[in-house]
Amino acid sequence: MPYDVLEKKIECLTQEQQQSVFDFVEFLFSKNNNVQKKLQKRTPGGLTGKFFMAPDFDETPDCFKEYM
Repeated sequence: MPYDVLEKKIECLTQEQQQSVFDFVEFLFSKNNNVQKKLQKRTPGGLTGKFFMAPDFDETPDCFKEYM
């Protein structure tokens, strides 16, 4: 369901019903740990030292020099 359709339907509910929808969404978030992890903020530098880049990475490979 597109988000805008869902938003319009929720706006038509009473305040009490909207609170129930919110509570249910919070319940679903608490059940699903993957969603919790996706909402966590990422920290810069988390992969520092985890991969290696060759010193000649930016150089054009010999097989492509004729196309340049």
